[in-house]
Amino acid sequence: MNSSNFSFEGKVITTENFSKELDYPIQSIIYLENKQYLIVLYDRDSNIRKWGQFPNIICLDSKGEKIWTVELPTTDTGDSYSRMQFKNGKLIADSWCSFSCEINVNTGKIIESIFTK
Repeated sequence: MNSSNFSFEGKVITTENFSKELDYPIQSIIYLENKQYLIVLYDRDSNIRKWGQFPNIICLDSKGEKIWTVELPTTDTGDSYSRMQFKNGKLIADSWCSFSCEINVNTGKIIESIFTK
């Protein structure tokens, strides 16, 4: 699989190896070619909660199997990620509670978080 061989619409992601309906609408995907991972950011507004959190980034392998679900930087109700980017070899995700987090692409755990407000 390469970066041009996947697409998504709504909850469905399609690659040359699989087509799968995920749990929530997809906002964006980053493809990590060296690991053949798809990092999926769900639309944060698709699971608004009065309590609890929405860890809305997952990692899929080249067969569509989930490897991990992201860790969040707070325990605050409603926290989730609003955007993500892969920059200088690092996965960076910005949380609703104003943290910019470097995420370990192998585990989904936070390596470092910086409060940005």
